[in-house]
Amino acid sequence: MKINAAFLTVTLLMFVAPAVCSAQDFSADVALSDGKMNAASVKADTASHDLSKLFVSQDKVRLEMGGSTRTVLLLNGAEQTAYALFPSKKEYEPLAGGLSEYFRVSDAENACSDWQKASAQKIDCEKVGKEVVDGRQTIKYRNKSASDVSIAAVWIDLKVKFVVKWDGAGSSVELRNIQEGKQAAELFALPSDYDITKPRKGSNKGFSHR
Repeated sequence: MKINAAFLTVTLLMFVAPAVCSAQDFSADVALSDGKMNAASVKADTASHDLSKLFVSQDKVRLEMGGSTRTVLLLNGAEQTAYALFPSKKEYEPLAGGLSEYFRVSDAENACSDWQKASAQKIDCEKVGKEVVDGRQTIKYRNKSASDVSIAAVWIDLKVKFVVKWDGAGSSVELRNIQEGKQAAELFALPSDYDITKPRKGSNKGFSHR
């Protein structure tokens, strides 16, 4: 099954879940840019009803995708599980992989190894230094071997220890309006009234960003 979301990359790797006991839970808006992000475009984007929403609790991730799909992705790093939820049909589908671009690290100051583990592609990681993203302190890392189809740089938030921005392949994704705080457990659980999607001939168990 394919979802039309340019910022979404799904691989056979699962969500990276290092020691995260000291990392803060949070929610955030997910803003996509074509590489020309500015204050006006971000303000318009975050006001849109099509904006995607991210929820993170320890090693669990919930991504509510905007646009026409309205698909929800659930990831559990500890259990190594991933599901796609289809609210309009009250169905869910197990996935063979997770989100390689959404990952948490054990140490924001030394995040190269976690980025390399999360990525489906070779990362020749180099720490660049501190930068401010949406008013928050982050550490920037760049991929010295970046190609036209790979991520060129990521920014790791010092407090939530999560990637909050990444650049590459002609687009940029940034987490905006980060709200720290405990997230409801039911956000990350399969709804009890959902049925599993029946297999379709020729379908696969992952998503494509194309």
